[in-house]
Amino acid sequence: VVYPMFAENRRRERREDVFDLLEAEGFRIDQIVDYTAAEAEGYFLEGTGSIIMDRVHQKAYCALSDRADEDLFIEFCEDFEVFPVIFTAYQSVDGERKPIYHTNVMMCLAEQFCVICLDTIDDQKERKEVIRHLKQDGKEIIAITEAQMHQFAGNMLQVEAGNGPALVMSAAAHRSLTPEQLSRIEAHGPIISSELEIIETCGGGSARCMMAEVFLPRE
Repeated sequence: VVYPMFAENRRRERREDVFDLLEAEGFRIDQIVDYTAAEAEGYFLEGTGSIIMDRVHQKAYCALSDRADEDLFIEFCEDFEVFPVIFTAYQSVDGERKPIYHTNVMMCLAEQFCVICLDTIDDQKERKEVIRHLKQDGKEIIAITEAQMHQFAGNMLQVEAGNGPALVMSAAAHRSLTPEQLSRIEAHGPIISSELEIIETCGGGSARCMMAEVFLPRE
């Protein structure tokens, strides 16, 4: 999928040579779905920043914001035959509650658990609906605080790491977690963490933002 990006400088990340690189590595691309025409109309959906996929249960989670348009997200879900779980997540900025720009800032979905800042979902009905879907699919819910979220504790990605799954996060995120939270995460596999201070300070993201999942079939 090629996504419409709110930030103009990020549109340069859409490069055809990336498709060539994937194919050179043995992945097969059968179809490209391009939503970038929405940029001209002022609608955006910033890929895996905006959309958290549960590929096993065919669901997609999305916190609406300027970077995640509801109609465009629903179109994505219809195109890929996944169920949309829609909500708005907020953070406190100068005493005001403002939408969080990316879903992957406040939520990480793994095979058997979910690290999520439920405190950001101010609407109680929306919060209960998110919890319902997670529990329905057998996910252990590991709740983090908004303060931990600001240390990038929601910006994680589960990966295959040789002997099973591992959770990748920054050292800042790791330090922010309590012993109980770490224990619950590590019950599902090891944690891989690294200092990402420059990226987190200057880049506006953390470990999850630096990684791209590839679910394409191999030749």
